Amino acid sequence: MSTLTDLLEDGSDLRTAYHGSETLVLRAAVALDGLPRISDILALIDGSLLRRPYFSVLQEGLAPSDSEVLATREVAGSRVDGFIDPVGVGRQLADGATLKLNQVEDWHPFLRDVNDALNAVFPAESKAFLFYTPAGKRGMLPHRDGSRVVAVQLEGAKEWHLYDAPPEASAGLDVDTSEEQVVVLEPGDLLYLPHGTGHAATAIDRASLHVTFTLTEPSPSALVQAYIDAWIASGRPAGAGRDATSALARAAALLADLKDFASGVDSATLVDRALTTARLRDGSR
Repeated sequence: MSTLTDLLEDGSDLRTAYHGSETLVLRAAVALDGLPRISDILALIDGSLLRRPYFSVLQEGLAPSDSEVLATREVAGSRVDGFIDPVGVGRQLADGATLKLNQVEDWHPFLRDVNDALNAVFPAESKAFLFYTPAGKRGMLPHRDGSRVVAVQLEGAKEWHLYDAPPEASAGLDVDTSEEQVVVLEPGDLLYLPHGTGHAATAIDRASLHVTFTLTEPSPSALVQAYIDAWIASGRPAGAGRDATSALARAAALLADLKDFASGVDSATLVDRALTTARLRDGSR
């Protein structure tokens, strides 16, 4: 078995799959040393200061009311809302709900290192999520993510139902489930899903824990914003249209300068700038 970062080396199956349109399954590929276990998740529920938005509870796509899973604690003499309620969440899990831990790279050092490696290799913003699901249950209905997905089974087994992505796939629940591919992941197995692949996952005969990394490439609007930001940072807007005698003339001069600025900006720089902005926004390094 290899570490997750070993699987990102030049010429690896995962790096090749990223640029294709096919799913990839790697059996017994990932060494589990250092990765979370179910016992770690249960300890987090019982004894941590875990707060929203770092966790959510779902069953078949439905979330319980906040009053059933959130608690208020006294912190430094003040009452603070939004903490996990161990009793309430435990009750939800006993009833078959999934616990989803969000942006785990913010607080789990090992997964942060993996997340950093993904950010370094792929032109995407990576985020890590943990899913703890009781036996025979699923947390989410068939859906599509607006990103590529890398999932690694950590404990238990999970049955993934995969559905074709439409030509212009976007995130949502409008998944055609008439035809499906079924893949069962055991501990150490890795699954890669191209952008927009419909999917739903169910724990089989025992509780399941898996980690998912979402790899989101910059949207057109993010790339445009990166271009505008680069143009503003260049100082050129101060001179463009400075001598214009009307608002229309000033607008025309600014548009002309925006077009001229494009000759000195390459696409790789634009993508890097958009990704840097996204990663700084969500706290990634």
